[in-house]
Amino acid sequence: MKARVALVHDFFVDDGGAERCALELARLFPQAPVFTTFFDRARFGDRLDPRRVRPWALQRILGGRRFRSLLPLYPAYFSLLDLRDVPLVVSSSVAFSKAVRTSRRGLHVSYVHTTMRYGWDLDAYLAGSSYSRAARLAARTVRAPLIAWDRRTASRPDVLVANSENVRERIRLRWGRSAEVIHPPVDTAEFSLGADDDGFLLVAARLLAYRRLDLAVEAANRLKRELVIVGDGPERARLERLAGPTVRFTGHLPRREVVGLFERCHAYLLPGIEDFGIAPVEAMACGRPVVAYRAGGALESVVDGATGVLFDRPDVGALAEAIERRDSIAFDPSKLREAAQSFDRANFLSRWRALLARLGVDAELYDSSDGRLS
Repeated sequence: MKARVALVHDFFVDDGGAERCALELARLFPQAPVFTTFFDRARFGDRLDPRRVRPWALQRILGGRRFRSLLPLYPAYFSLLDLRDVPLVVSSSVAFSKAVRTSRRGLHVSYVHTTMRYGWDLDAYLAGSSYSRAARLAARTVRAPLIAWDRRTASRPDVLVANSENVRERIRLRWGRSAEVIHPPVDTAEFSLGADDDGFLLVAARLLAYRRLDLAVEAANRLKRELVIVGDGPERARLERLAGPTVRFTGHLPRREVVGLFERCHAYLLPGIEDFGIAPVEAMACGRPVVAYRAGGALESVVDGATGVLFDRPDVGALAEAIERRDSIAFDPSKLREAAQSFDRANFLSRWRALLARLGVDAELYDSSDGRLS
């Protein structure tokens, strides 16, 4: 039997915010097959039935290894992915999946996490990174064609949904299209107000250069403050070389351990520009304030002096001063949790159901109940 609805996501390799959104959409459309490039069964198999996943052929050869080095091939893969026989397609697009081929008689709704960072924001993506000279040259060589492809394929979806006001503005400026905003989901029920402040600073993120985690490391060095960095990525070795004795790298951790760190930290650090940023809101759900650079998605979740501290210059001194300012403010944990609840998973699902109903999508294609999805 042909599928009546299909989901598409770029890749399930790192466990980031875009992947959590895609998983929620997979729960919202429980019968939909999920098309992607790479799928890490060990990391995602307990949350998304692998039998639903349709990876590309290279998955069998490479697993999830070298998925970033193959990025130049992704435009061709998604451009040729033919879903014209599926009446409803929902793509969760980090950069590529919005380009799938769909029928003019059908409906394609694309949830956009950002415009293509590897093209539009390449300078920030490469600045201070550990990529080789050859990799940098290759990236700059394909930059213009990638931007042209990104702009051209942005016309394929019938409806665009941005994950933040920040991304909606990028869509307007770069693609010349309008978009609705539905913020990513935070499962606030997963978190409790932290009873103990163990004094350490926390970051939980993919270790990529544009996130400016070097600022967090150097600020912790300067202040001699304990900093715990959860996650992995291509910049880990460089960041470890920068780190002093008070900085600890954990790599990937089981989810329950990450939640425990959120509940016990002194503050969550967001030193770079995020599209939205789920992790800061998770910290707020635990009653922990966020120290964030005053730009990007942080402006939609962090209120200076109420749910965190914002700093204006992307440098070590400004971040260090903001951390010390956090020390001087007695934040009300219940107010922080209340702010986080406005981004709760239930709101995400409610907004999606309302959008689908407005678009005339058959309620049989998605879970239209008001209860929580399992």
